[in-house]
Amino acid sequence: MKKILILTLALVFLVGCEGDQGPAGPAGPAGLDGLDGLDGLDGNANVLTGTIAPTNAEWLWNSGYSFQTAEGSWTTYFTRYVEIPAEELTADFLATGLVLMFFEPMIDSGEWVPLPFSFLAFSLDYYFNVVFETMEDTIRLHYFFTLNTPSSSTPSLSDYVIPTYNFKYVLIEGTALKTMKAVGLDTTDYNSVMAYLNAQ
Repeated sequence: MKKILILTLALVFLVGCEGDQGPAGPAGPAGLDGLDGLDGLDGNANVLTGTIAPTNAEWLWNSGYSFQTAEGSWTTYFTRYVEIPAEELTADFLATGLVLMFFEPMIDSGEWVPLPFSFLAFSLDYYFNVVFETMEDTIRLHYFFTLNTPSSSTPSLSDYVIPTYNFKYVLIEGTALKTMKAVGLDTTDYNSVMAYLNAQ
């Protein structure tokens, strides 16, 4: 009789634990959906990724990429450029977060390397350079040449045919960045970054 009473009380307790379904929670944060020229976008609370493959015609002429060489002195190279709109790049994000950019030097090889990227031409006369910079609401890609020796020359950048490279960028908010640093993640290694993000 005691066993039946205990079993009955247990069933009453379990049934009594059920209640009405609560209200739906708030919508999660969006990815970078809707930005022109982007594909394969993904997003969560701390990390957003996107890909872009600009054609030769989309590399505009001209912009400049500068390096300050001394107080009040700098060197600027003319560049072809592509701008990627990214409204997530607020002043606060740029102060606390991280933007990573990777590309495939051999198109569709699946081998990604981080930017900035520099490669000596076969002639040894000049370097190919692919770099990026960030500003509020925008990531800007730059493509340009630099001389290897003073007596060498470069192709004409304004009408040079740039291959359609695949680029992938990763926007990491401050909280996720702290976690990555805490586990010792090498953020310049594409495979490590993607493996970490896919595991989250």
